Amino acid sequence: MKKRFSIRARGVSVLGSFAFAIATGGAAAQSADEMAKVDTNGDGEIAWEELQDMRVSVFERLDRNGDGVISSDDQPGFGPAKRKYGDAFERVKASSDANGDGQVTEAEMLEAPSPMFVEGDTNEDGILSAEEISALRGSVSG
Repeated sequence: MKKRFSIRARGVSVLGSFAFAIATGGAAAQSADEMAKVDTNGDGEIAWEELQDMRVSVFERLDRNGDGVISSDDQPGFGPAKRKYGDAFERVKASSDANGDGQVTEAEMLEAPSPMFVEGDTNEDGILSAEEISALRGSVSG
């Protein structure tokens, strides 16, 4: 049984980060600390497998009720978490809802394209090197 994470206003910060942007295909530049959330082995690079692990983590955080799909049913009813969840869900839905049913399964999220990763992986080896990450950050921030 997978452990489910509850969404908290403060704990949702990763959902607006560079890491989340890479995981879901969006564009945002953030700090090296947020990049480290994707670079789980600490080698200064982001492998496709690490990106997929990040996607699973994001999925688990957004699937608050544990029903195996991210949908409006997972959205908090009030407060700052509602706004942050809504923004995050819309970004995930836009990039991952392959069948257009308004909800996202873990499989859809894992199979979704990652244009930001592809753009950054200039040598097409399935790994964003430190140099590729730096160039990618420059392209999304400037």
